[in-house]
Amino acid sequence: VMPVFLVLVMTLLQDSTFKQLEEKSLSVLIINHDADTFGINIVEGLDESDLFDVVLENSLSKAQLVEKVERGDFLVGILINKNSTRRIENSIKRKIQSQFPQEEVGSLFETDGMSEETAKIEVFFDPVLKSSYKQSILGALRQYSAMVEAKLMFEIYSGLFDDLLEIELKPSEGFADLVIFDEKYASGERNKIIPNSVQHNVPAWTIFAMFFIVIPLASNIIKERNSGVSARLRTIPGSGFEVVMGKAMTYFLVGFVQAVLMLLIGLWLLPVLGLPALQIGGNAFALFMVTVAIILAATSYGIVIGTLAKSEQQSSIFGSISVVILAAIGGIWVPGFMMSDLMVKVSRLSPLNWGLDAYYGIFLRSSGLTDLLPNIALLIGFAIVCLLVSFVFSGKLKI
Repeated sequence: VMPVFLVLVMTLLQDSTFKQLEEKSLSVLIINHDADTFGINIVEGLDESDLFDVVLENSLSKAQLVEKVERGDFLVGILINKNSTRRIENSIKRKIQSQFPQEEVGSLFETDGMSEETAKIEVFFDPVLKSSYKQSILGALRQYSAMVEAKLMFEIYSGLFDDLLEIELKPSEGFADLVIFDEKYASGERNKIIPNSVQHNVPAWTIFAMFFIVIPLASNIIKERNSGVSARLRTIPGSGFEVVMGKAMTYFLVGFVQAVLMLLIGLWLLPVLGLPALQIGGNAFALFMVTVAIILAATSYGIVIGTLAKSEQQSSIFGSISVVILAAIGGIWVPGFMMSDLMVKVSRLSPLNWGLDAYYGIFLRSSGLTDLLPNIALLIGFAIVCLLVSFVFSGKLKI
């Protein structure tokens, strides 16, 4: 029951974090001192985007804007300076003029009073804002700015053609959407599942709970050894392998029932709490094989700890701390895509990461059994190594 509550609590806690990763709106405060094409289009572009929650306050001063962002009222503050549209137009005219030989065409535009200052947008960020969000905001501003610049350039060229050649260009519908970005998940049509807190936390904490079975399993082995039960069992005809496998099978069944229960929690209970339902994909056999491999690895790890530990306290402390460490580096607490490059490499050393990656393959990538064989092989190989070590140190296997 306790792992079930663990799944519920951790999923509810991390749901807001995953929603932030799904690009929820960022609060943006704008002061637009350019009541012209450039300023108006920038404000409208940001306001129409789902990424930003725009508040326009032209009555504020620059100092007040900075203060509100610094105080955390807004994540971003944008100041569009006065005469930005005119400065852009002047810059375009100067560049066009430089393309023509002046001795042949003379001055194409009136230069009197033409400002040589470059248009500038001042952007202020909340210090707590992540660099990735800063780049998203600056990228959006550059995109809208480029669209306005292209529009102004067309208007200036249109007027130039009319003056020099008496040719009136037809109004353009704009140069946006010349390239279509077709967004798809790498799994193509096989998978329509969106990563969220449930798709991570249910498999992650299911694996964590399955590995925590090492504590009661190891303690039981030590109890039998200290009470003499283990010695009496060895007097019964048969091999020690059968005795150990009988014990392992019992805990294997407990772990399997626990895994099924926690997956059902993700399917049925979490939606009642307002969370997305767990989507397990369509490959039930692959899911079964991965779950079996994880439980084999967990029970084998419990057997080797019970064999090597000298007391129940030692097995409990080492078993719990080692599982916590393997979970931490294995991506159970923090998903791999949020880790540093070094920790991503280290995470591949954890058997919990092998299981989690296999579950990701089933739940998010629609992977088949063939795709999951490397992770399944690693888990079963880990289980075999643990059993061999336990047999060697228990004296049941001589090498």
